[in-house]
Amino acid sequence: MSIKSKKSIIIIILMFFGASRGEASYQEAQAFFAKKQYSQAAPKFFQSYAYPANKNEKMKSEWGLAESLRRLGLLYSSSKYYSIIVRRGPSASNAFFRQALEELGRVNNLLSLGQSHIVQLFKTKIPPEKIPGAARGFYFHYQGVESYIDGKFEKADSYFRLVPESSEYYVKALFHRGVIANLSGKYNQAKEFFGQVRSLAKRERDSSIMVDLADMNTARVLYEQGSFRESIGYYARIPRFSEYWLQALFESAWSFFMMQKHNNTLGNLHTIQSPFFNDRFYPESYILQAVTFLRLCRYSEVKNAMLTFKDRHLKLTKELKGILGTYRGDYQRFFKIIYDYQVGSLKKYSNTWPVFDFISRVDAFKEAQNTIRFSDREIARLSNVKGVWVETGLSDELKQFLNQKKSLAIASAGKHLYSQAADAYAYLMDLSRQTDLINAEMLLGKVDELRAKLKIGTADKKAVFIGGMQAFNPRQDLEYWPFEGEYWKDELGGYVYNLASKCSGGGKDN
Repeated sequence: MSIKSKKSIIIIILMFFGASRGEASYQEAQAFFAKKQYSQAAPKFFQSYAYPANKNEKMKSEWGLAESLRRLGLLYSSSKYYSIIVRRGPSASNAFFRQALEELGRVNNLLSLGQSHIVQLFKTKIPPEKIPGAARGFYFHYQGVESYIDGKFEKADSYFRLVPESSEYYVKALFHRGVIANLSGKYNQAKEFFGQVRSLAKRERDSSIMVDLADMNTARVLYEQGSFRESIGYYARIPRFSEYWLQALFESAWSFFMMQKHNNTLGNLHTIQSPFFNDRFYPESYILQAVTFLRLCRYSEVKNAMLTFKDRHLKLTKELKGILGTYRGDYQRFFKIIYDYQVGSLKKYSNTWPVFDFISRVDAFKEAQNTIRFSDREIARLSNVKGVWVETGLSDELKQFLNQKKSLAIASAGKHLYSQAADAYAYLMDLSRQTDLINAEMLLGKVDELRAKLKIGTADKKAVFIGGMQAFNPRQDLEYWPFEGEYWKDELGGYVYNLASKCSGGGKDN
């Protein structure tokens, strides 16, 4: 017998035994699954998936494996097989497409699959009419998000409109539609969307973030419209425990400035620049502070604000420039720096920590962090399994998938975070140039004031607590307490300066 004939016989034998093993495994898997013994069913489905008797049995085993893993609480692992089914697209031969897409939506709602995973998932073009009802929210929401990230706002809005009201993604879709309306200058429409978000989100569990975002963005729309007093009212709705509170305090300082309520502006900035928030990134607060003092013709305070800005941010800018050069293109290592900072283990680059803090708060980082946490949790579980899970190679295959999922999420997030850091550097350079303009304007101001023979004195710095970001009412009966250098947590956000303008003619103020 020739060597070629012997090889053919061996292949036939292997195919026979493989098919027999697949048939036996599938029948056993079905029996275990029917008894809800999912830990026994999963490796048997995997055997049948690896050695199927035919294509139909392979696809049924694939579905059974995904369902078994999901019911075992290995949601990320189950998403591997649901995703394979979805990527084949809707067809008569892909019997589980509809159910797989629905299950992916449910998994994602419980723990985010991550944008990088979903982008890969939806590369398959699926006609809208082929999307099953229960999956329409998940599918159209993320298609909208992807178009929004690409700057295709009209296309994004067309996807968000297709998210059903019954979907758990509906409130998020409304929020994005509000943001798009605002970017398009449709301010009244934007406020309507944010109003709906606020109303609907309050009825949901864990709704505080969406309510805060709705109020923040309503305030921003009102600011764009020039309704500064109303915008302050919405900023004031953000509670102190919210992650958006300090940002609301800073943005409302600009509203006060536009209203020429300079003492309220300075009061808000007093909180932002307090030692409690040393590692927060608000370099523009010193620029706003300097411009506010300039409008009050308090030139020594202008100079102090500029000096403080340079003292705090000169080293930061220099160090950040070096970091950007070191990690250019190495996005996974850059992500690791931000991750180490966030968990408190970073021992270097202390000058740049305010920037690290800023970019650790963006959604891309939070999403990647969740992917790492959920993946590691499942990897730990899979490391403890024994017997048939190890023998069939199922545990190794799932661990490989989870590690790849982490790597993809880290690389994708790292690229985004690096871009954010580069933007922060450009922002600092621009603010630095603005200090030169402020100094020039101050000199011009001094000349004018000297002509008017105005004596420039030092400020009598006092602060008063009036209850947060509410607009100052001169009729309020307030007791003024001078600030003596000690900050109290319960007074943060409630400071208001008591400074008179030094300009000839007085200047409008609180």
